Amino acid sequence: MAFSTDRIKNYFTRQPLPRSAFQISSCYISGIHVFPKEGKVKNYFILPLEKGVIQPSFYERNIKNPAVLEKAVKKGLEKLNFSERKTACFIPELSLKAFVFSFNSLPASRQEREKVIRFRVKKQVPLFPEDARFSFDLIRSNDSTKVVSVIARSTVVQEYEDFFAKLRLRVKAVGVPTLSLYNLMNKEKERDALLINIEEDSLSLIAVVNSEIVLYRQKPFILSSQSDFFGPQTIETIVKEVENTVNFVEDKEKRKVRSFWVRLGLMHKGEEMFSLLNEKSSFPFKGIKEALTSKLGSEERQILSPLFGQIL
Repeated sequence: MAFSTDRIKNYFTRQPLPRSAFQISSCYISGIHVFPKEGKVKNYFILPLEKGVIQPSFYERNIKNPAVLEKAVKKGLEKLNFSERKTACFIPELSLKAFVFSFNSLPASRQEREKVIRFRVKKQVPLFPEDARFSFDLIRSNDSTKVVSVIARSTVVQEYEDFFAKLRLRVKAVGVPTLSLYNLMNKEKERDALLINIEEDSLSLIAVVNSEIVLYRQKPFILSSQSDFFGPQTIETIVKEVENTVNFVEDKEKRKVRSFWVRLGLMHKGEEMFSLLNEKSSFPFKGIKEALTSKLGSEERQILSPLFGQIL
């Protein structure tokens, strides 16, 4: 059975989804507001953030300059021009951890299942925080059960919730940007695919086999002050990680990855990065923007795509 998109959209919450959503990264903040019935974008914004305002971290506080962030969000709210107080929020990918596990069987009760899954997560996170906020969903197949599990520190999630609360906004759903991209895929057509999400501070990959998520990987970019993000080192790192992931998936799942979808969460030089990736790799990369029917520009569709996957 294919993984339910409704479940992906409700990580950390099972409440009905709001009609507005924000994404905060280390270099920009974006937001959209959709028409309640039509499911079309009514208003949106994309605003750059100064370096250092947000420092994504799983363990430590993220918001280093709340005054600057508040100013940017208020400017964005003016552009969205909506009166609803409920919203969804994507926090930086590096502020979360996600895992895909496979089990031959799991206990019947949710409480017992959670104990088993939490044990597996703890083996992957040596310094498992006491205040971890933990969520999981099941992917049932004929011969096994896969589990997509997401954890975040409550103090980190609460930091973002409290920030929006000061602006009289209530965060009803916290999402994982890369997982949201899965909702944009044509599940019947793109049965064996790799989703590649590139931000200026991280690379995240999701492998989909037979329309089911089988692997999530995350890698931070560690650049010195003299390093060029668009330089050969970054491109080489991305291509190598894609190659390693493809080899791992094809060896383990015995199926060939046939499509490669790239999302570039970059404020500038996105087309240049895409060209360099195609130049340095033999994989047939496609921009995630091609999966969107929105009439927005290329850069807007790239940056806003996780939000589209969350509430459209």
